[in-house]
Amino acid sequence: MNKEKLTRIILIGFTVFISRNLIAQELPKVLDPPVEFEKSEIKKIEKANELIKSGIITWNQLVNVYNPKDISNPRMDSMYHAKAYPLLVQAAKNFQEGCQIKYDVFKKNSSEFWSKHKYDSPSGLESAKALQKEASNYFEKAGLNRQAAASYSREYAKAFDRFYEAISLEIIAVKKEGRALQLYRDWPVHYNYVYDDDIVKNLFTKEKPAEVVASTPVKKDSVIAQQIKKEPEPEPYDSTVVYYQVQIVAHTVPLNSSYIKMNVYDGDMPIETLKEEGWYKYVIGRYRTFEEANQLLKKVNIPKAFVVAYKNHKRVPIREAAN
Repeated sequence: MNKEKLTRIILIGFTVFISRNLIAQELPKVLDPPVEFEKSEIKKIEKANELIKSGIITWNQLVNVYNPKDISNPRMDSMYHAKAYPLLVQAAKNFQEGCQIKYDVFKKNSSEFWSKHKYDSPSGLESAKALQKEASNYFEKAGLNRQAAASYSREYAKAFDRFYEAISLEIIAVKKEGRALQLYRDWPVHYNYVYDDDIVKNLFTKEKPAEVVASTPVKKDSVIAQQIKKEPEPEPYDSTVVYYQVQIVAHTVPLNSSYIKMNVYDGDMPIETLKEEGWYKYVIGRYRTFEEANQLLKKVNIPKAFVVAYKNHKRVPIREAAN
């Protein structure tokens, strides 16, 4: 076999390696749970988000200017490494520091929940415990990927791969710990939150490159949502009348409309916000009879939703309202 042919085979093999093992560059979304924090904790989270934002800016620069997908031979890989590797390390460092700060804040609050309720025997929190365990495992895997990235001191594409996996795992770990905290803060109320799928299940296996799944909100009962779009507008409010409504969700902190649309209700009926005894309650519909409100309750089919009655913006028991 002559030297030219051997060189061509090596280059082809390298190109195949890159195309088979190079992972996606789009990182998971960074999201914080809608729960209250102390002022000092808010400052820490803000600092963490600034670090992550800086990491994202540098990461996008790498993808646009030094994208490993453009590498076709070892010489190009070496050239990219000299110019881009320092930026890659800096971006990874910013992500690591930012994610660690947020993870520590969320975990501290989760630990405080258990300390506060150690004699209450809180039940129904298996999913929250599972999320915390997954978060811990993800951080451990991220550390292993960072160690691997450091070993590729002269191979930009491979280092990029390992750092991508580490950063993605850290972002997801933070989200999982935050979701666990949200469930703890809800207790003893339980909600069936619907979260976006961060990453495919067989993430970061040796056999298959990691892939980021596009974060698409999960639509709940879309057919039902279409059916109730034509609901008539509620009549002008009469303070002397008892109105029946459907409470779809309640929380100790305000929930924004996009969050409710993604996780609770994605129909077009107006959502009214009521604040009672430290709770933010979200209701839809306004009817003069319990039967009408109950029909809406069945249509939307939202877990934990129920019919409530109000007179002059004050809650009244259903039995009392019926009399």
